[in-house]
Amino acid sequence: MHRRRRLNTRGKIAVSILLFILILLITWLFGGDKKGAAKESENIIGNSLDMLSFSSEPVEAFADSTLSQSIVEKENEKKEVSRQKEYKKQNQLDQLDKAIYLTFDDGPSRDTNQLLDILDDYDMTATFFMMGPKMKENPTVVKRTYHKGHGLALHGITHEVSNIYSSPYAPSEEMVEGQEILESITGVKSNIVRLPYGTFPYLTESMRYVLSQNEFNTWDWNVDSMDWDLKDDRYVQHTIQELKRTEEVGETPIVLLHDKKETIEYLPELLSYIKKQGYKAKVLTNDMTPLTFPCAGQCRQIN
Repeated sequence: MHRRRRLNTRGKIAVSILLFILILLITWLFGGDKKGAAKESENIIGNSLDMLSFSSEPVEAFADSTLSQSIVEKENEKKEVSRQKEYKKQNQLDQLDKAIYLTFDDGPSRDTNQLLDILDDYDMTATFFMMGPKMKENPTVVKRTYHKGHGLALHGITHEVSNIYSSPYAPSEEMVEGQEILESITGVKSNIVRLPYGTFPYLTESMRYVLSQNEFNTWDWNVDSMDWDLKDDRYVQHTIQELKRTEEVGETPIVLLHDKKETIEYLPELLSYIKKQGYKAKVLTNDMTPLTFPCAGQCRQIN
């Protein structure tokens, strides 16, 4: 309950600011005495804030409105333009190093130690998007992952579409819970998140906005290994073809893999190819600009 309250408070503040700006614009356009109108707007918003401190009903009503959705979409559009510019700069620097980002979802598992051993054998690092309950079950593995210099990231709690995409606040709530679990085990606070099944098409504009307000950096990928479907060495050949594609178009590969037995079994073959091609394996960090699938008004709520 406390976690939900914390997220709602931030939402209330954001909505209050948006309301204030809207009221100022209206009074400026239609008011006679602009100074008096601005003063009156301050009084109105002050009263609104008092209401918000006692009841969430005005916020929830506004959040569901077409006006609110429009404001959020415009804000997200601005952020998306900025993200693309920053990501382009980041990609240019990564291209100079011939960087590659290996990422593993859904762990930690009983096989993670073997995965860490293989990465160690090839002198490579990776980023692990970990589930909250599995971190609780395998804290020693989480600590080893950290001490080996790998990236620590969050993958939520439930991995259930009907849960994590159930409301504008649900993705952030799961990530906050995972963040607290990771920090309690390692002392590291990670803002790096990946949504189960990726951000498209279920991560709506409002969900993205709340994640951003909670300072989470949401990562997708540009190389899908397909190891979730190709459960043998076919995923290696598929990934190699995708790596060649990213090289041709000048993209730094961010590879989606999974912390599971079948992937680990054939991983040496993939890492051997990566090493021969001269790639430098890096880890994702809090200060990096994320690669995120754009919503572009096409995201939808779950049915």
